[in-house]
Amino acid sequence: MHKTSTTFAALVALLASSAGAKAELTMGLGAAMVPQFEGSKDYGVRVAPNFSFKGETVSVRSNGPGIEVDLLSSRAVDAGPILRYKFGREGAQIDNAQVSALSDIEGGFELGAFGQVNVPIGGFSTFLSPRISVVQGVQGGAVGTLAEASLGVLRLQGDWTFGARAATNYGSADYMNTQFGVAAASPSGLAAFNADAGIKDVGLSLFASYKVNDSVSITGVAGYKVLMGDAANSPIVSVAGSKEQMFVTLGVSYSFK
Repeated sequence: MHKTSTTFAALVALLASSAGAKAELTMGLGAAMVPQFEGSKDYGVRVAPNFSFKGETVSVRSNGPGIEVDLLSSRAVDAGPILRYKFGREGAQIDNAQVSALSDIEGGFELGAFGQVNVPIGGFSTFLSPRISVVQGVQGGAVGTLAEASLGVLRLQGDWTFGARAATNYGSADYMNTQFGVAAASPSGLAAFNADAGIKDVGLSLFASYKVNDSVSITGVAGYKVLMGDAANSPIVSVAGSKEQMFVTLGVSYSFK
């Protein structure tokens, strides 16, 4: 988490120093309740910083534990690179005794790209947004490739903004086996398991933001997903965890104009 926060802070400082007259910078802080590891039935709380920068020709925003750079100034299409921190799995921070006995997975960075189309429906207050993204682990324990396809809807209504997004993720063999594999003769007592490439999950997230005034907004996000394929079949999930995963985030942000 420290590495991610440092990356955010450095980028925010750079953007703020180069912001033009029409630029807008938003920074926020919140808390997120998330599974202790992917597939866990136990939950923990993490600090959740967020920010966005809107310039005349480029925009940058946080998305979970990562950042996305939109290189297109068009309102209809978003596309650009992604840099994301993937949290590891540390036995000392896991309640389940069997999973805590598995080898730790170091946190690391993923690098990739995304593309999104924003289609107005029923005027310019509601948008339908299909999106694809692909990231590759490039550092630390972030290994393999993860591809996501999703469809979102966004509704602007006075001081409120509402949204929903359905998504599915496909993981490469390296990604799946790193996260869900169990080595032979593991001290965890879980059966040996080799996870293959395939659909990892399907899920739905809901979003709501309220604009308190011209500067302050309160935002909440809730999500639910179901692990599938070898992710669900892994004894890490089927024996020691749960294929049903949820998260809730609540935060406050301030805009500098």
